[in-house]
Amino acid sequence: MIPANRPAYVARYRHHNKATDTTHHSTKPVVAWDDDKTALVVDEKTGRLVDADSYSNFAGLMEDSAPQVVATFPGDGWLAEYRDEDGTTFTFRVVAWNAKDDGDLEPVVVDKDGFASNPTSDDGFVRLYHPSEEPSAPQQPA
Repeated sequence: MIPANRPAYVARYRHHNKATDTTHHSTKPVVAWDDDKTALVVDEKTGRLVDADSYSNFAGLMEDSAPQVVATFPGDGWLAEYRDEDGTTFTFRVVAWNAKDDGDLEPVVVDKDGFASNPTSDDGFVRLYHPSEEPSAPQQPA
């Protein structure tokens, strides 16, 4: 088995909705290549690697152009602020920063259920900030 690395590939799968007569595609990352150079993907039901073309709706392989994470750094006290539907705000601590191969940094927060995500794509996201950058409250005269 040969592990997959850059350039990364994804297997495409065609899905046809007969009721609406529409077609869309989904993808699975190619995680390895077998000794016969066949692309392997994870079968979520069995938790095993399978040939990408073992699914009846396999539509081919294509290069994955999405930036890949190449390093992770500590969150260093940064916070992600959100606004709830009732207008109140709350924060989650940025636990890490993912560095991508295109040079972008992506913040990572973990919610109360333990799910990690990029807060900038979450509903209600307002801003990222570091407490040391917040303006100080006005000084009250003594």
